[in-house]
Amino acid sequence: MADGSGRYRDALRHRDFRLLTGAFLIDQVGSWAYNVVLIVWVFDRTHSPTWIAATTAAGWVPRLVFSVYAGVLADRYERTRVMLGSALASFVAMVGVALVVAGNGPIALALALGAVAASFATGYRPAAGALVPEVVGEGDLIAANAIFGALESLVVVLGPGIGGLLILAGSPAAGITLNALSFLAAALVVVRLRVRSRGTAGAQGESVLVQLGAGFGALLRERVALVLVVYCCLDSAVYAASTVIYVPLSERLGTGSGGYSYLIAGSSLGGVLVAGLANRFSASSRLAPVILVGMFMLALPFSVTAFVHSPSVAFALQMVSGGGMIIVDVLAVTALQRDLPREVLSRVFGIFESAVPAALLLSSFITAVILRNIGLTKTMLTIGFGFSAAAVLGLAPILRADRRSVALVRALAPRIALLETLDLFTGASRATLERLARCATEVAQSAGEVIIEEGAEADALWILTDGAVSVSALGEGARVRRLRTMSAPSFFGEIGLLRGLPRTATVRAIEPCRLLRIEADDFFAALQGAAVSGSLLAQSAARLARSHPRLSAAAPVSLPRPQD
Repeated sequence: MADGSGRYRDALRHRDFRLLTGAFLIDQVGSWAYNVVLIVWVFDRTHSPTWIAATTAAGWVPRLVFSVYAGVLADRYERTRVMLGSALASFVAMVGVALVVAGNGPIALALALGAVAASFATGYRPAAGALVPEVVGEGDLIAANAIFGALESLVVVLGPGIGGLLILAGSPAAGITLNALSFLAAALVVVRLRVRSRGTAGAQGESVLVQLGAGFGALLRERVALVLVVYCCLDSAVYAASTVIYVPLSERLGTGSGGYSYLIAGSSLGGVLVAGLANRFSASSRLAPVILVGMFMLALPFSVTAFVHSPSVAFALQMVSGGGMIIVDVLAVTALQRDLPREVLSRVFGIFESAVPAALLLSSFITAVILRNIGLTKTMLTIGFGFSAAAVLGLAPILRADRRSVALVRALAPRIALLETLDLFTGASRATLERLARCATEVAQSAGEVIIEEGAEADALWILTDGAVSVSALGEGARVRRLRTMSAPSFFGEIGLLRGLPRTATVRAIEPCRLLRIEADDFFAALQGAAVSGSLLAQSAARLARSHPRLSAAAPVSLPRPQD
């Protein structure tokens, strides 16, 4: 757990990520409190299950219908502005709902305004999902998404609890107002974001259908990400099925219909606890066993619960199920952010945000039909074994990807060992070193060839794996001086990158050499998950002092950093 806590801290050190999580927490607490209050208000007015179904649909159907197009908008315009506009428009519509509820106005009008607010809100998540990899490094993505997963599980308990307290106080309008204010508060947080990002939707004047097609095409090309999205839809379907069976299950356990809440709480608590282990998931080079364990944890507890008569045991089993859901969700979202092009990422998240409610609604309907026809015990067995079987059947693409990943890691082992020897980064994780090794390009140079020329743009770090080079510089003098000879293994080119300077020396091969070239962007991306080592900084300073003494004092280390 200590490792997970450390990675949590690494993700939270990014200023903009802290703001994103704050806005998310505010919005979700308000939304869950609103859902409870509105359902109770509608039921008190109508005593009709049909109206309750209509209330639920008013929240889910807009997400199903509009999320795909909202993803296009989030790729077409600056993403923080999309989030801001979405939150402010939702605030205005929710104020309308609060006024209707306060005046005991028409229920249909309240639900219509609620649907409008939900429609406006669809732009927020695709934009926010695409911003996360912009504000944290790839090495922190798993931890960042685990934090969101833990918070989402936490608000399932906090939000309804707050809504329940407002109902007991006899203030349904206050619960609606709280949700409206949560949109406004989220907008005020979004205004403080420094990150600026946009996709390429509409950049060439293409139609909306072509823009949508680009998002679908990107997802279809990344088979692993696509399969993980399918798994995420499966876990959403399990969640929807659980909401249908929790009431009859609680009644069978002897805790009455009110026991629904403690089963939900068990699932949410399991999600919070397992989220802390998220970075352990990323340490595995094999994704298939992790995703399979997550799906088994999610589904199989329902089969076991079919034969349980103790509320405490049922609670514990739901904790296991909630933990499995977090594993699947975190892996799916991280795969989208890591593997798909940033310029279409909001469109892909729009597809994802539309697919999830579709799975929820379909599963709710099918589970209700199954429950009515075969009873509770068989329905729970169907959920447990049916979804587990579906998880096994969908593993083939992930198994193929695992085999490729393991083979690649094995092939990169000598590069990784070399990077570890050179001590380039402090505290760099194995994943960071693997990523650097993967993005490095092999270069062969003949004797006498110039590798770096003084005065040129600093665009890469070079690692000498075989051979020897000479280093010379005009520097601040009147003639070129030979500074040193370097033999493998060693590195050069770091001065320009670390200090934002043109090349300060010329490096020439004095015998046939083999090198690794790491582009500047990849070098800086690695620094988001680690720090430059002290020895690298000291060596850089000594080299610069030798070729450019005055410049050495005037040009401090200046690194592009993620939003802190």
